[in-house]
Amino acid sequence: MRARASRAAAIMALALTTSVACRTGPPSQPGDPMLDAIRAEERQGDLSYVESQGKHLFLHYCATCHGDEARGDGQNASNLSPPPPDMTASKSILDATLLEKVITQGSAAVGRSPLSPPWGRSLSRQEIDYLVAYCQSLSRKKTQKP
Repeated sequence: MRARASRAAAIMALALTTSVACRTGPPSQPGDPMLDAIRAEERQGDLSYVESQGKHLFLHYCATCHGDEARGDGQNASNLSPPPPDMTASKSILDATLLEKVITQGSAAVGRSPLSPPWGRSLSRQEIDYLVAYCQSLSRKKTQKP
């Protein structure tokens, strides 16, 4: 009888220990310091990592017409009719769905100039998301300035 009681106590202690260990979960892993350093280095000004990546893409694909600061004053803007919009002053820039459509299908898809090319087949889904985030940050920067 005593052997049964000690065996039952041992099983109960094992079950209790196991249930406590399962609740705490594995210890959290520390962040990767190298990745954190790279991301910090890639940030520009007050932009987040995602917005900074979008700015890199914007400067590569869009700045020729829209300008480095997205004011519609790029080196090719004078050759376009209608000229590219000043994205820092646009209220439609806040609409992520509209931005995504313009980037992927070109501005003709939303009834604007057919001169803005569709980038949907050239850019990855993630790159499009980066561009949308950067374009939305343009309106935020304008409202923060005194």
